[in-house]
Amino acid sequence: MTSPPGRRGQRGEFPLHCSIYDFVKYLPPQISRFLYDTHGASATTVAVILPALVGFAALGVETGMWYTIKVQNQSAADAGAISAVYQIIAGKTDVIGDLIPSASEAAAQNGYTGTIPAIVYPYADDIVSNGIAVTLHQTQRTLFSALFLSDITITSKAVGTIKPADNPCILALGATSTDVEISAATRIAMSNCAIAANSIGRNAVALNSTTSSLAASTIVTAGELTLEGTPVNPAALPDQFSLVSPPRIGAPIVTDPYANTLTHAFLTTGMSTANNCTPTINGTSTAYRIGNCVIPSPGLQIPADQTQTIDLAPGTYWVNGDLTIPPTGTLRCSTCDNVKGTGVTIILTGRVAISGAPFTLNAPSSGPFAGLVMVQDVEGIPPSRGSQISGAPGATVNGLIYFPKSSMTFHGNPGAIGPKCLILVIGWLNVDADSILDSSGCADIGLTNLPTLHHPTLAE
Repeated sequence: MTSPPGRRGQRGEFPLHCSIYDFVKYLPPQISRFLYDTHGASATTVAVILPALVGFAALGVETGMWYTIKVQNQSAADAGAISAVYQIIAGKTDVIGDLIPSASEAAAQNGYTGTIPAIVYPYADDIVSNGIAVTLHQTQRTLFSALFLSDITITSKAVGTIKPADNPCILALGATSTDVEISAATRIAMSNCAIAANSIGRNAVALNSTTSSLAASTIVTAGELTLEGTPVNPAALPDQFSLVSPPRIGAPIVTDPYANTLTHAFLTTGMSTANNCTPTINGTSTAYRIGNCVIPSPGLQIPADQTQTIDLAPGTYWVNGDLTIPPTGTLRCSTCDNVKGTGVTIILTGRVAISGAPFTLNAPSSGPFAGLVMVQDVEGIPPSRGSQISGAPGATVNGLIYFPKSSMTFHGNPGAIGPKCLILVIGWLNVDADSILDSSGCADIGLTNLPTLHHPTLAE
């Protein structure tokens, strides 16, 4: 049934028959109702923002994953930097051939799976003046957050550097076998300095008996320690080892600081203008009243069946051959003064054999050979064995004893008066009686370039 003409329909309905005037009055309220109608608004809003909500949640999840990778890679970068520093300590400084392979291996062992580490050496910034920087880059593909981000690169950087840690009083340079051997009933006291042995042997540093003992700041060796031939656990040292710091086994070799300085050219400085030594013989005493001279071949020797005293004036003695002092002989410098710094330097082309003889020697504290008391000129000399410096009770020696290609049996002590400095750099060493070594006075006698143990550390 239709509505009568001119009658409105139900509320909200437009009359079927109306004038334009009625239509104009009806339209604005309907538009207003549509605009302010809230039915279904929540669903619409959720539909609009849901992708963003999911994306941000996914981004949060992946950010956590990236942070975990960042932490892991930082540990890998730290390990890579430390490994590279060890290579530098061992004298291997080629970035491509030495440092990158070492850092890569250490990083991979710590879970790194990214690209080859980037290395800068030498590296310097506001914190480090001479270090090595290892940077790791690992690209990660985005998953849930791909709507907002493309692939990301996680970067981790570590900077390693070398810290001087200690000075060895004994540096043994042999690559294999026993480098430092301590005989039975023998005690070495060197609490302010260390032992360094470059041998990779299982008995690189060997105490031959439970009656042997060693007191030192530490021991660093490329090999291992033994007591009576049995390997020693560095974490549980027997009482025969008294060390300030735990020993390090399997360590990089320690560089000989004199290999490039105590060369033939350096050691013969002044030799070409020096005269042959002229001894003054008075009964059983032979005195060299003027130093800085050459003792021709076969060297400076006292026959085994003779009782003789050799008295050297301060200066340098170039000995072409051997220095041999039997138990019946005495070697001294009666006018040397360790307090004033006057002393002798003996430079040999052969071996030294001081066997149970009294001797008193100290190095000069000035001049080209400051701090050097007995040095082997190794040019053209093959590795040799059989040198010996084993003094009678009370024998003293101050300075550097340098026989890098020779084995040596040794026992001795620094002088009781004046700066105490007794440093041995030897191919292979056997200590056969109680001895004291000391580095505390080396700077005072001009020996400043000491063997040094280096400790790798992270600077950044």
